[in-house]
Amino acid sequence: MDYNQILKTEIEGVYGDYLARVNKINEYYSIYSGKQEWNTPEDLDYEPTKKITNIIKKLIDTKARFMFGKEPYFDIRQIDEDEEKSTKYEDQAQEKEDLLYKILKENKFHSKLLKAKKDCSIGGKIAIKLWGHKEKGLKIIFSPAQEFFPQYNLDDVDQLEKVVFLYALNNEVNTEDQRIKKQVWELVNGNCILNESTHDGRGEIISIEYQDYNTGLDFIPVIIVQNGGLTGETEGTSDVAELWSNQKTYNKMTSDDVDALRFQMFGQDVVTDASEDSIKNIKVAPGAMVDLQTDIAHKNEGRQAKMERLESGFSYDSKFRDTVDRIKNDMYESLDVPNVSLEQLKGLMTSGKSMKALYWGLIAACEEDWTEWGPALEQMVNYIFNMIDTYNLYKARDIAKYETTLEIQKNYPIQEDEDSKKEIDMQEVNSNVRSRKSYMKKWGEYPDIDAEIKQIQLEQQLLQDSFTRSLINDIEYPLDDETLEE
Repeated sequence: MDYNQILKTEIEGVYGDYLARVNKINEYYSIYSGKQEWNTPEDLDYEPTKKITNIIKKLIDTKARFMFGKEPYFDIRQIDEDEEKSTKYEDQAQEKEDLLYKILKENKFHSKLLKAKKDCSIGGKIAIKLWGHKEKGLKIIFSPAQEFFPQYNLDDVDQLEKVVFLYALNNEVNTEDQRIKKQVWELVNGNCILNESTHDGRGEIISIEYQDYNTGLDFIPVIIVQNGGLTGETEGTSDVAELWSNQKTYNKMTSDDVDALRFQMFGQDVVTDASEDSIKNIKVAPGAMVDLQTDIAHKNEGRQAKMERLESGFSYDSKFRDTVDRIKNDMYESLDVPNVSLEQLKGLMTSGKSMKALYWGLIAACEEDWTEWGPALEQMVNYIFNMIDTYNLYKARDIAKYETTLEIQKNYPIQEDEDSKKEIDMQEVNSNVRSRKSYMKKWGEYPDIDAEIKQIQLEQQLLQDSFTRSLINDIEYPLDDETLEE
């Protein structure tokens, strides 16, 4: 589709060469998906092998799984520590947390978050957009870098002033049949104004859904998350761009290796001084007999037909392996992802401590990413409750107004860390500074936590009643000495 017409007024001046950037991001996505082409000489006697080993996708997926494979926990706590009000405020915090998790579950948030981390690594940034509707509730939408175009305050790059979203609604060939949705969110005099329209492939307006609509919000319900970058940057950086040079060299070398094996590894049969007919009748098969006859011209010269096998002395294994391993390790180190294949772990200690040490670099890299993702997710939660309050979504305006604190707890898939965190959280439960429901929600997989808590209470009550009855019976019917002896 031709975005030039649609974006004419949006991109000129403010957005500059954004169309070129979109094309570049699309190229990164193609590389990530495995479309990794390179040029080969055309004047060859054979068709060169093009073997693709997509290490880029593996590295990006591995880092995303390590960071968000286990859902981060949104821990909402009470503010007031007054013991007399502690139970009340703890219940309010739990009620607010339950509401948040209801919304996250309805939006399949964990699945979207994991995919968004991959999108952010590929395109350099993603957008989290919140959409509130009184009947339908609140929607959390993640958009990749090609679909939105942000504009920031000239004096403060953290202040989002305008953002344009573009969505292709179909994939028609005819420009007249193409449909593209354009959504523009903009702050005007402290109010968030929404304009939404549908266009065809030539940029002609098909319909207008919202025109200068005042959302009632004093902020744009969009959070931009960037991948890396330096101070003042608003585009982020693509991990694909950093890895592509090594990936291309790796693919070329492994492809050339396949061709080298094809043409140089195997020996060849050499026949000399034999007649043409006997050569034609030679059969290549296990145990086959060869009727080798000397050519008459050579026989008169006293020469005898013979057949030999010329074995290849081809060998470059060690140099090739060193080179490809060096390239591969360089790619792993670019994202601080440890190369923990079975071959690489040979001879290494595999205790819990030593295995954890292998992931220190990746943990540090994820902690760096969390400096961007953490505040963004906190802002998302604040926006969610603000919109619930503004639109009275889920009829939970009062819940959204509860004063609480939010801590986002990271969950990396390292068993030792998980065990220690569980122990600390259980100590908080025993000290009555964390509820059992909060603990079960964080660490358990229960279809119905409330039902599980009721069952626990019921079993405790049954045990208590049984103990009490036994104690009463002992008091009313004490055992005599003869019974005790028996």
